Amino acid sequence: MKKLIWLGCLSYFVIGLATVIFGTLMSNLLHDYGRNFSDGGSIVFAQFGGFLAGVLFAPRCVRSLGYRRGIWLAFAGLFAAHAILFLQPYWYVLFIPATLNGFCFGLAQTAIGTLLLEASDKNKAVTMSRLEVAFGVGALLMPAISSLFLKNNSGFGPFAIVASCACLMMMIWIFSYTDYAKKAGNEGAEPDTSAAKHSTTNIIKFYPLAFLMCFVFLYVGLETSTINFLPSVFESRLHFESSQATLTVSIFWISMIIGRIFSGVIAEQIGYFKFLLISSSGALISLIGLAFFENAWIVFALVFAAGLFLSGIFAIAVVHANNANPESTKQTTSIIIASGGIGGALLPLLVGWSMDAVQPGAATWLLAGFAVLMILFLLQVRTVPSAKVRRHKIVENDINISGRQ
Repeated sequence: MKKLIWLGCLSYFVIGLATVIFGTLMSNLLHDYGRNFSDGGSIVFAQFGGFLAGVLFAPRCVRSLGYRRGIWLAFAGLFAAHAILFLQPYWYVLFIPATLNGFCFGLAQTAIGTLLLEASDKNKAVTMSRLEVAFGVGALLMPAISSLFLKNNSGFGPFAIVASCACLMMMIWIFSYTDYAKKAGNEGAEPDTSAAKHSTTNIIKFYPLAFLMCFVFLYVGLETSTINFLPSVFESRLHFESSQATLTVSIFWISMIIGRIFSGVIAEQIGYFKFLLISSSGALISLIGLAFFENAWIVFALVFAAGLFLSGIFAIAVVHANNANPESTKQTTSIIIASGGIGGALLPLLVGWSMDAVQPGAATWLLAGFAVLMILFLLQVRTVPSAKVRRHKIVENDINISGRQ
């Protein structure tokens, strides 16, 4: 099991690199191609469309191909996408690898997360938190890698790095997972995916899951907006220099990584619901503080605190949702991740509009409003009466990772 967790962490590290690469290179890409920010938004939206398709396709892919084949094919697609991007294609061709990039890291992220949730008998929150730490390290390192290449006038070099890492992960998944499966007690490297042999009726508790979907929708939108817009807010409202404003993003990611190291253990000790409630409340207080204080050191401390409180929410929300639907892990994980992807694409548009239509400082209050709504939806998860829970039946092939029927 430890080997599988390490394999998942390495995979999430590469996924983190692939997820943020367009954001770190966007200004340079637009300059090289002579395009404007609207064109850049189209590229980001194409990647989001691919991501959403990959997340929703993951359960079907796993049923048809098994985890190992599905994951290494996802990394093969990532390799192909970034190899094409490294070759500097024409602008309109760029949309194809951008979409493929999103599709493949969405597929890999969902499949790996589901695999580890199904393979773990206990401490699922700890396992998911480790994956999120690895993702955060990749997301933190990519800007530094891009900066190094840009200083040497090689704006497309980072695509080669991601392509190489994706190729390596593809080879590791092809060979290493087979060994793990045999050691774990499964006679075959792949679970039996024959629809004729295994079929179960899985139940999803729709109403609690719907509230958790809204919760994660708001969370990912809040996190994405914080990363992308807080530097601009600080430059405008607090008159930070560009280097100071950019530093806030690094502080945020560092605190996210630190928080994710401990969030799984804490959540297992105090309970998932209480952890999510405390984290959301702490994030709300931190964001309100950012709207009031102007001292640079206090602002940096509040950004660090916001990162700590937000760090474990996504992983624990996924585990909490799966605990409510233990027989539908693939569907539940896919639905939750897709909800987050939609929030990460749509809510930043609202935040950007507020900065143009009102004033940059309004974005901070809007982010705090997202946190308030998160708390309200989370409280609804606890207060839904069991008698009113609506159940939707989903029939799927039984892919048993642990070997139990």
